[in-house]
Amino acid sequence: MGYIIPLCTSLIHRMSSIFIFGEVVNGIENSVLSERFLQLIDTRNCQKNVSTENKHLLTFDKFCTTYNSRKGADFADSGAGISFLHSNSYFLTGMLNMRIAYPNSAIAGFLDIRFYVQWIRGILNKHFTENSCVLPTVEGVIYSYEGSNEILSHGTLIKRHRTVIEKCEHGYHKAYPVGFRFCRGKGKWLSNTEKLCFKMCPSLISDSLDIKCSHNGKYANCSNLSIPDTIAKTSCKPFYTAPISQEDTPLELNCQANGMWNKQLYRCNPNCGRVYIINQVLIKNGKKALVGTAPWNVGIYQLNKKKTNYDLICGGSIIAPNLVISAAHCFWKKAMLSKKISITGGLYKVAVGKYDRNFTIIDNEFTQIINVETIHLKEVYYGANGFYAEDISIIVLQDRVSFSNGVSPVCIDWNGKYNVENGDKGKIVGWGRTEKEISSPILLEASLPYIDLSTCRNMYTNGFELFMTVDKFCAGSTLVSGQGVSKGDSGAGLCFLHSDSYYLTGVVSIKDPNTTNSIAVFTEVKYHIQWIRGLFNKHN
Repeated sequence: MGYIIPLCTSLIHRMSSIFIFGEVVNGIENSVLSERFLQLIDTRNCQKNVSTENKHLLTFDKFCTTYNSRKGADFADSGAGISFLHSNSYFLTGMLNMRIAYPNSAIAGFLDIRFYVQWIRGILNKHFTENSCVLPTVEGVIYSYEGSNEILSHGTLIKRHRTVIEKCEHGYHKAYPVGFRFCRGKGKWLSNTEKLCFKMCPSLISDSLDIKCSHNGKYANCSNLSIPDTIAKTSCKPFYTAPISQEDTPLELNCQANGMWNKQLYRCNPNCGRVYIINQVLIKNGKKALVGTAPWNVGIYQLNKKKTNYDLICGGSIIAPNLVISAAHCFWKKAMLSKKISITGGLYKVAVGKYDRNFTIIDNEFTQIINVETIHLKEVYYGANGFYAEDISIIVLQDRVSFSNGVSPVCIDWNGKYNVENGDKGKIVGWGRTEKEISSPILLEASLPYIDLSTCRNMYTNGFELFMTVDKFCAGSTLVSGQGVSKGDSGAGLCFLHSDSYYLTGVVSIKDPNTTNSIAVFTEVKYHIQWIRGLFNKHN
């Protein structure tokens, strides 16, 4: 049984095939049924490709295909049908009506079946449905005989006085408990519903929006498929802010009859660089950093296979729910073949909302331990051999971080809006060594003055100035030895306050081991902003 469907605009540029007898190649007629692949072209382009003397052949009830004609090939099968696949069934779309040949190509004209559906239906009903009915093609409907699970194809001839049960495909809402149609003969049906199956709208899930759905005033679960006329109201989750264009117009979505929401969800931006508890402590000679003093800070832990526990190796800063910035030297090895490291077996874990160095301690309700999925390093990073140039990494987490007062991202100055001057003090936290040269068991904080690259370079004459590569700056003081970063603080972020929010300016890289002052070298974030932006956009 063949099926009939109108030519839809969505079919344009789609490929289909036509089966023909009598194809003539190099003057020899082929007696075997052959298949030719054809491509639909829209009416406007078809008119352009046809010469003026042939344009009158393209009447309103035609559509065109084009194809690469083999040398000497010709059609001898006018009336052959072209069909397209819909819902696992082929539907007759056109009949071969004419062919216009050119030196290297040809255009085939087809009679468009959609203009003759009513006429065809009349003939069909007259000659084939005296004692039967044709199952109509209805989107989303599944047919079967009463008492049988065998699915009947759309277009099947059903004998008179047979009852067909209607069900809905997955993704369609069943408007009535029971749907059936009874064949009265002569192509006429008796049905208990006008329309049984309505296409449902996709589920609404967002990590930055709270979404509340209702249907006819009653609660509906937004994470499930939604039936038409469902209303979804959105608002930004706590610790997120609406985009500028959405601040005064909360989004309301309606599920339409075509199974599409009338609007698209937007993404709220997480509040960044906000400190929720203000305190002043030091990494050395300091006090315990309280919850919220640097909610973007993370501890990076590596599996110690000998001891079967996790050791803190570096710090880092959250820049997105699934991205952390740290130092490249925390992960780089000389024999490394790729600067994109896929992590398996839980080799690295990231702890957020963490204040006690001990991995096994869950400090508070904000603490989250997340596996690392991938680590990205810069392609030109070569460790000490490259003087630690490009010492920056981006860590992709397997799961997204849940933001709160105690856990939130640091800001990134994507557009170079802010500058830092010599002497400006930035905030840094870490678990580095204390004044007693032992690793701090608790998170500590320091305030370090900024030193630009040129000034810092001039401070060294012992060869350490070679490590002052173009993507570096320094922070600390030559006068103070009890405050600053130390071993264990690698990868931690130095952040400066701009417009009431902290922005990540540098990542702890190295420190001259031959000095006792607090000066450390940092990788400058703005120098790598395009690389960071690329990975940020890719993963968010």
